[in-house]
Amino acid sequence: MTCLAIDEDMMLSTCSWSCEANPMVLGQIFEKNKSVAVWQRPVVDEITNYFDAVFKTLGMGIRGVFSIASLQGDMASSLPNGIGKQAVIDDIYLLSDMLTTLFDCEHVGVRLVPLNSAMCPRFHVDNIPVRLVSTYLGSGTQWLPQESASEFLPKNTSASPRQSRLGQAHNDNSNQEKHIRQMNTFDVGLLKGKAWQGHENFAAVNRSCAVNQGDKRVLITLDPM
Repeated sequence: MTCLAIDEDMMLSTCSWSCEANPMVLGQIFEKNKSVAVWQRPVVDEITNYFDAVFKTLGMGIRGVFSIASLQGDMASSLPNGIGKQAVIDDIYLLSDMLTTLFDCEHVGVRLVPLNSAMCPRFHVDNIPVRLVSTYLGSGTQWLPQESASEFLPKNTSASPRQSRLGQAHNDNSNQEKHIRQMNTFDVGLLKGKAWQGHENFAAVNRSCAVNQGDKRVLITLDPM
């Protein structure tokens, strides 16, 4: 796909996102011109079937900061029993291990939530350095590429870059919709936040997908700590 050039300080005029069927693509998030990196991977039916079966018993889900050393045991204690539970534990550990290795840390902030509606339905940027997102059940997270987002920036030059980007991202219209990208179920994305030093004006503009009535969605986000 052809990416349009953008005018950002310290940024290259090239595609602001990468998407490949190779986990090594996640390392591209360190490139100064990248705000999103997505690892495309196949769905594991055992895991999606598990979450479909235990959806109601997940309650409010799991939220907390965990040590990578004890993560598997913590997940075993926190997740409801069911066929496929161990596969889920293994996958959460895999993603957490990749994240902590990439960012040289020993703890990870885990948020695993069952959803019947969009958690963050409006486009926004996150006030964090970086976040890993993946959807185990249901549709994936959406984002607006930086080179497309620039088309919707208000003409008010007095607005700060952050205000402008948030303002344009909230103006949903048919022209904007055609630029939206979406992760597939089980894809793994790294999204740069505005707290990434030096990239305050290049954070990923993202939102939760819509969840139709009667549908289920299970989202996991991981933050390096």
